[in-house]
Amino acid sequence: MYIDTLKTMDQLVESGMNDKQAKTLVSIFSELIQSQFGLLATKEDLAKTSNECKAEILEVKMEIKTINSEIKTIKWILGIFAAIVIGSMIQQNLMH
Repeated sequence: MYIDTLKTMDQLVESGMNDKQAKTLVSIFSELIQSQFGLLATKEDLAKTSNECKAEILEVKMEIKTINSEIKTIKWILGIFAAIVIGSMIQQNLMH
């Protein structure tokens, strides 16, 4: 937020306030505005945060894809292992 200090001072002086009082009052208002509104997020801040979030989301999606492919591999391995175990059990039963 912005305050035109010179214009505001002129308005206060024109309304009957002396220069010193007007200057002090404008200085107080200016400091108040800077302290209260100086920390607000700008559009650039929001855009930067948005881009950072999108990048992190993309990383998580890539990690999920990697984990999914690892799970598929583990399923195949377990399937092959189960087939070997079942085959061995059948072979044992046929031999006895």
